[in-house]
Amino acid sequence: MTSLVIAEHDNASIKPATLNTVTAAAACGGDVHVL
Repeated sequence: MTSLVIAEHDNASIKPATLNTVTAAAACGGDVHVL
């Protein structure tokens, strides 16, 4: 299954919640795309 994650950032770094979401999406298997 392909997952799409909308990244939240402050123009300097990605928010921790976004990193957690990417990790969870990767654990589900399939491709992970981040915008």
